[in-house]
Amino acid sequence: MDTSSSQADGVPPSGSLPEPHSAPVEVAVLGSARIPPGDPRHDDARRLGRLLAEQGWTVLTGGYGGLMGAAAGGAAAAGGRTVGLPMAPWGHLTPDPSNAELRWSDDYPQRLGFLLRARVAVALPGGIGTLAEAAAVWAAAQTEPDTARLVLVGPSWRRLMGEFAGELVVDARDLQLPVQVDAIDAVIPAVLDLLAVPRPPLGARG
Repeated sequence: MDTSSSQADGVPPSGSLPEPHSAPVEVAVLGSARIPPGDPRHDDARRLGRLLAEQGWTVLTGGYGGLMGAAAGGAAAAGGRTVGLPMAPWGHLTPDPSNAELRWSDDYPQRLGFLLRARVAVALPGGIGTLAEAAAVWAAAQTEPDTARLVLVGPSWRRLMGEFAGELVVDARDLQLPVQVDAIDAVIPAVLDLLAVPRPPLGARG
């Protein structure tokens, strides 16, 4: 069954997940839905979407507004392909119109399955949902060979990783799985590096 729908369909379909690492390259952008236009972080997300689209990559987001909508909007304005991952039960929310394709999920595990089949996930500033999704990508990268790799953008993530290093039961190899960059301009080189030289998983570690 087809798992994709144009936004005009308005009916959340269900079905199997896309195959991992299929062309074109899909890069997910994670970030807060609460950050509005006019905020510099919103401008950064829109620029990131444009930069990703200029590489010929599909921009995959959660499908809603805020930084997700900004990234999708930037990609769409640059002629790029955009895919949103809205949740069927969240009837009170409307997907952002910048999404050319919608892959609806009936529950959160299904949505994470779509996310993990991207080649790379780029985490921008966000809240609990962004943190949960970034953690899921990080955990999968620890054990799975064909899953998304993680890029963390900005000083907030760098500070969080410092806290994780001190408070979690992790070692240097765990902490090196996410690529940390300080600015949007460093994202494209980081993604290109991950695509060119995939990092092998560490294996099940408990």
